[in-house]
Amino acid sequence: MLAAYRQVTASYWPAVAIGAMLLLALILTTVATARRARRRSHGAKTPASAAPRTGEQEQDTEDPHPRCHASITEALIVRERVSGQIGAATYQARMNDLAATRPDRGAGHVER
Repeated sequence: MLAAYRQVTASYWPAVAIGAMLLLALILTTVATARRARRRSHGAKTPASAAPRTGEQEQDTEDPHPRCHASITEALIVRERVSGQIGAATYQARMNDLAATRPDRGAGHVER
């Protein structure tokens, strides 16, 4: 048994094999990280983004801030309702007011 340990420690091939595997793992993780960073910085191209934009889609890309503010306001109203801070009638009134003033209501929007 001692002879087997001497054979492994006497040669350098295990160290070379382990070093090669570690180097390969380092290269693969570096390449994967670089690809993710490049994809994030350039943005993912999807078939939908490559399609020609309609008037409503152009309106969405012009100024997203009013839509974001409306979504945040909606989330706050829902949170107040779920936590019991406001009643059903107040919730309905606030949501109706928010829906009436939402900036993303286009000509093609249908009320339900």
